[in-house]
Amino acid sequence: MRVAATQAKRGAGGPPRWLVAGLLAGYALALVGLAVFPGATLIERLRALDGGICAQLPGHSFFPGGEQLPLCARNTGIYLGFATTFLYLAASRRLRVSRLPRLSVMIVLGLAILLMGVDGFNSLFLDLGLPHLYQPANWLRLLSGLGAGTAMAAIIVPTASGLIWRADDPRSSFDSLGELALMLPLLTIDFFVVISVAPIILYPVGILSSVGLVLALTLVNLVFALGLTNRLGRFNSWRQFFPVFSGVVVLAVVELMALFLLKSSVMNALMA
Repeated sequence: MRVAATQAKRGAGGPPRWLVAGLLAGYALALVGLAVFPGATLIERLRALDGGICAQLPGHSFFPGGEQLPLCARNTGIYLGFATTFLYLAASRRLRVSRLPRLSVMIVLGLAILLMGVDGFNSLFLDLGLPHLYQPANWLRLLSGLGAGTAMAAIIVPTASGLIWRADDPRSSFDSLGELALMLPLLTIDFFVVISVAPIILYPVGILSSVGLVLALTLVNLVFALGLTNRLGRFNSWRQFFPVFSGVVVLAVVELMALFLLKSSVMNALMA
């Protein structure tokens, strides 16, 4: 009985400390290698990481200090908005919430996604030489992307959290329109920082938007992975969850690089 209780206590506490320390060291080494390993600049590596899901068209992109951001204007908005919203939820201790926003908030978030869709199709129609509603602009692509990124985070975070934790936080990501309105100053800062195209914003925006992309894909992968392996609601602490999360982060990076290599192969074949 005493042995069983000890084993149960260890299982509830999570993985051994050396494993957690090793994973943290692995993250640190990967980040250092990404930044300083010879052969390419950090921004070029971020472009490769993001290139599988983004066309990276120069005419649809911002160029801080003359350097193209890793993601086009719309995708910069989406994943910068996702990362900003995720950080807001973390700061407000809502990363373990398990409920979707209430109906009034969902309607506003749905309108944000609809706005991005309308702007996206309007831009596509112009590119195809078809009639369109208005002249597209990168600031509109960025603006609509920021709203959609917030909507994605507000929906994906509680969806994933409800599958991860044994004890759910019964709150939602945004309980009211007033809470959602607190995102407006943060998204406004994001917007004006990007459109300033000042040289100093290149790496902060490039890194944060790329982190948002990896994080979004990680959470989506996590939903499928937990469902397929039937490990729903088995985690009690962040330490216990950390190794699983790390594995899914690696999977997300591998998927992004595979998409980039596939895209490069197709483009090279078409140009041959």
